[in-house]
Amino acid sequence: MRTSLAAVALAVGAAVTGASHPVAHAASTGPESLLGGSKTYLKLTVATGEQARPASHKATLTCDPAGGTHRRAREACATIAAVGGDFGALHVDGGACTMQYDPVTVTATGLWRGKPVRYRHTFGNACVLHLETGPVFAF
Repeated sequence: MRTSLAAVALAVGAAVTGASHPVAHAASTGPESLLGGSKTYLKLTVATGEQARPASHKATLTCDPAGGTHRRAREACATIAAVGGDFGALHVDGGACTMQYDPVTVTATGLWRGKPVRYRHTFGNACVLHLETGPVFAF
């Protein structure tokens, strides 16, 4: 009888403790919980010029399953997965671009499969951006 009474007391104590600590509950409902456990949530931006702000285009990207506001989410997730989440290693197409300097700056921040991502790069022009990153910043 004492064992079952102790078990009930522990269960009630745990329930009361969880209810009285909303922060603990909020931690379990962070972005990864909202994403169904994929732990991938990226904010992507594209800005004209050599500065990251103001961004002319913005999108969110989730993977596993692919989603967010990115219009080519599946392709973007596959492209990032091919380089293991290393944005600096993206090199999608070996095509050619003009040497015109018309810079665009992109950023990616958030989580890729649970690992923090903080990427910023300025490309010489939009053609180079798309050859290097493919669908990742095409939103």
